[in-house]
Amino acid sequence: MAGLTISGLRGIIGEDLFANDILEVVYNFVDSTGIKSCVVGRDTRSTSDMIHQIVISCLLSEGCNIVDLGITSTPSVFRHVKKNDLDGGICITSSHNPKEWNGLKLIIRPGRIIKPEELKNQNNMNNSFTGTRRELETCYYDDLIEFFGNDGFHGLKVAMDLGGGAACEFVREIFVRLGVSVYTINDTSGSFNRTIDPTEDSLESLSKLIVDNECNVGFAFDADVDRLVILNEKGEKIPPDFSLLAGIKYVEQKFKLDKAAISIDSSLSIINYLEKINCKIVTTPVGEISVLEKIQSEGCQLGGEGSSGGFIYPEFNLCRDGILLALMVSRLVEMNGNIENLFRDIEKFIQRRIKIKTDPKNFIFVKEKFEKMQNVTLIDGIKISPNEDSWILIRPSNTEKCIRLSVEAKNDNEALELIEKYENQINEIIKNSRH
Repeated sequence: MAGLTISGLRGIIGEDLFANDILEVVYNFVDSTGIKSCVVGRDTRSTSDMIHQIVISCLLSEGCNIVDLGITSTPSVFRHVKKNDLDGGICITSSHNPKEWNGLKLIIRPGRIIKPEELKNQNNMNNSFTGTRRELETCYYDDLIEFFGNDGFHGLKVAMDLGGGAACEFVREIFVRLGVSVYTINDTSGSFNRTIDPTEDSLESLSKLIVDNECNVGFAFDADVDRLVILNEKGEKIPPDFSLLAGIKYVEQKFKLDKAAISIDSSLSIINYLEKINCKIVTTPVGEISVLEKIQSEGCQLGGEGSSGGFIYPEFNLCRDGILLALMVSRLVEMNGNIENLFRDIEKFIQRRIKIKTDPKNFIFVKEKFEKMQNVTLIDGIKISPNEDSWILIRPSNTEKCIRLSVEAKNDNEALELIEKYENQINEIIKNSRH
């Protein structure tokens, strides 16, 4: 069976994820939480409709009253739980994973991801068949329109790669209603003509669309629209950390920013900027759920993961929200002229990331070697900060058989040197541990 992690249930349909696995997780979810009202939404993968039928049947048999949003984004499901004070929600998606993957994201009041340890791993099937089902359009899209005001945007041209995902169903309409001129590609629902994760290798068509139509900015979305990749007016991808920075700048212009939660692998660009504006930084382990926990427990106004560009604004949604961030970026571009002007005052650094193929359990030997060094942080793995312009982060993977090595430095040469140095050291430590 595919594993249930902090990101939910994910796997390849027919290989390590089967109908019984889905039933087991849903029954466990209902049994553990006692939910009586649940909103359900799905992305556009070919297997999502089948899983949708399984989930709906299971919830009805447990006496749950269902709000069925059909094909929609993950943020819209979160928003519906939060706004309507429902007990829970289920997103049928595997987010940025390849199209043959699928899974579930499980949400509980007040609209947050449930942690695996909150589930009992018991499946007491009630089979009461007393639940009800209503098909509704989500409130999310109208709420976004209201959030950005009735004045809309003026003279803005935006290019979008909708990726064949849930974004195809609504994103263009939102921007058009706000007065934006929109150009789209990969806009046929369920037709995945690029990798679902909008990586740099798959954005050539979007880059051309931006340049050919003289657009101000470009956006690419994953299947469930919680992730966002941003391209500038030249069709160049901006670093993920700058996506998070854009969200920070938007909120900062609206309100005084006092406290922000960011993951330990976030760029010094973000850290230095937050320090410059006297914003208290709450550092979290890597992962959306870890950031969200700190946002809630520490009363942070926002948070995010720099490495994935994930931005969380709890006033609107308790999850990463690609559309919310895209609209924030659009407003900032409208105000500043272009992306370059927006980040003119930001100090830039270079990050490099690799995977060292090994049993993650070998991390214990790596930790023993490095934890006695100066300037070491142990919030998540080992973070070494040799000076104010660089860091090295070593973490065991939770999902793959590898140790993740990330570095940041002032320039690419220094970053490459750090990667090579610590990769060699880690491999040597692991080799010696076997003797």
